[in-house]
This record gives sequence, structure tokens and C-alpha cells, in this order.
Amino acid sequence: MKMKNLMERAETSNFGFANAYLEDGIREINMMIEETVANAKTNLVAKQRYYGMEEASLTGVVKVIDVSILDSASGEYTKIPRIVNNGSIDKDQV
Repeated sequence: MKMKNLMERAETSNFGFANAYLEDGIREINMMIEETVANAKTNLVAKQRYYGMEEASLTGVVKVIDVSILDSASGEYTKIPRIVNNGSIDKDQV
């Protein structure tokens, strides 16, 4: 729905007034929605590419934000970069 349609429904021709109402409504909706962040851990298995997220703390996952792997030698976490819409990097499909 475009701003013009919203202004017609609200019966106003004042863009600033309608825009302020819209932004206020979006802020109010965002405040009502609870944001839940969960962490989960799993062990890596040799030659396994995909891992399920069946852990009880991960039910209802909408978006995975970050993935890191623990380097047991150094004890530090290494971030795995996220690739979005860059095609397949699988050597079997090249």
C-alpha cells in the first residue's frame, strides 16, 4: 500500500501529518513485538555439511544472525562469513 492510499483512507491531504502517524504506528508495533535471541551449540562431525536446529531453545527460529566455530587448539571462536545469493560454491556443481 502506498502513502497516497493511506492518506485517502485517513481522509487527509497533509503528507507530514500522515507520515508522522505512520512512523508512530510502526514504532508502536515494534515495541509490542518481543525480540528473542537464543544461542545454541553443537559438535562438528567429519564430512557432514548440514546441521539441524532441533534444539529446544531454537524452536521458532526466524533468522540465523551469526555462526562461529570454536578452534579447540587456540580456544577462540572463528566467524563463518555469510554468503547471500552468490551462487553455488560447491565443487561438485562446478
